[in-house]
Amino acid sequence: SERASLAETEAEHATARFYEASPAAALRRPNRSLSQLAVRMNLRREEEARLQPLGDGALEGGFYAESFRRLDDRSVVWADARYVRGNRRNVRWNSTADYLLLYPCITADSAGGNLSTEEYAFGGGYVHRVGRFDLAIRGDYRAGQEYRQVDPRPHNVVSDFTIKLGVGMQFPQYVLGLDLQGRLYKQDQDIDFFYPPGASSSELYMTGLGSYYTRYSLNSESFNIGYDGKGCLLAAQLMPRHAKGWYARAAFESLTTERLNKSNNTVPITRLKTRQATLSAAYRSGRWSLRAGGGYELRRSIEMIADRTGHSVIVDEQAMYKNRIWHADAEATVEWRRGTVNYMLSPRAEWRQSTATYAYPARRMRLAQFCGAVRGSAEWLRPQWRVKATAGIGCYVSPDEEVSLSNVLNNISEYLTYTAARLSGRAVAPEVSLRAERRLSRNLACFAEAGWTPRFYSGGLSEHVLTATFGILF
Repeated sequence: SERASLAETEAEHATARFYEASPAAALRRPNRSLSQLAVRMNLRREEEARLQPLGDGALEGGFYAESFRRLDDRSVVWADARYVRGNRRNVRWNSTADYLLLYPCITADSAGGNLSTEEYAFGGGYVHRVGRFDLAIRGDYRAGQEYRQVDPRPHNVVSDFTIKLGVGMQFPQYVLGLDLQGRLYKQDQDIDFFYPPGASSSELYMTGLGSYYTRYSLNSESFNIGYDGKGCLLAAQLMPRHAKGWYARAAFESLTTERLNKSNNTVPITRLKTRQATLSAAYRSGRWSLRAGGGYELRRSIEMIADRTGHSVIVDEQAMYKNRIWHADAEATVEWRRGTVNYMLSPRAEWRQSTATYAYPARRMRLAQFCGAVRGSAEWLRPQWRVKATAGIGCYVSPDEEVSLSNVLNNISEYLTYTAARLSGRAVAPEVSLRAERRLSRNLACFAEAGWTPRFYSGGLSEHVLTATFGILF
């Protein structure tokens, strides 16, 4: 329980994400060796879907395993794995897996329905100190599928692999690190119509802000789409050799994904280029820490025009859709002890603005949101027990909203306008959770944890997320 307490305390510091971002930084974690096996259930219910492509509810359960081991004072190894199965309710205007990664280059229909989902993933890393250098490698693989038993019937299979190399150079007080990451992403999507073909809805090859390819969108008995993505990341990071001091990180990430019409000679029909730059800095003292950061993301969708001779030769490319996203955030943590109780308080502020445009016909959607939140926890440690209670609240306001759509089908226009209104709605988001651990032996403990994170909107709508976790620590 003491090791679990230390691991959670470190994870709550404003500087925790610097240790998670770089594999070489794992050697500097204050954490001792700890492993965990858990079963987790997640339930989400929304009165009306905030993002219809993600549905208005979900129920999933999974097995999770993770381990962090110090081999000696110069080497650390870690690994994690999960298997999750569940379903999402009433998914509309999206038939593609990983919507937030691939939008706007998705297939979509207005009929929608429930989706069954399944995912497994595993990863791990190793870091070793050689002289003044910390050398690290980490690999992660994620595979999944989702499908539906009513028309239209998508069956999506995802494969996502990343590998990251890291090196840290020691100086008297600080460590300067460099990370290099490569990524390969693939998705195969089969969509079928059974009763009869296309009776319920047509699948649209969306290209952004209500536009779609009329040439390829169809309601035949079946068709197949593929996504082929390649990406890289380059980052530099500065952090103290020990926990106290200044932290800084700058990163640039790129991912280019082509959407392929496999039903038509595997012709590429869109190319999505995502570029993201982030910068953050932090300072940690004995019982408090501060962090501030920001970033910029640019998503560009390029539409490919193929000839009509049957040879599927690309004769032109046009960059039609752009989405610029700015974000900035700041947070702080402070911890103190009164008797046998440890306390933690963490205020946070975040601002985000998104501007999406489509070249022709001219369309525009601009959204902005500001969030202020505070979170606190109290932890009781006893010889055989550890109990931790957490509570917080966040407030969301949107000072800016603009939607300008022209020549868009009525049902798509209503969907986009509704989405903009929901994403711009004022909301209050409280959270509560409780965790209890019981020591079973010197190196073994069991735990149970439950959490509730609702969100209440000014218009009267609400959404709720419930989680329950049971497991062992060793």
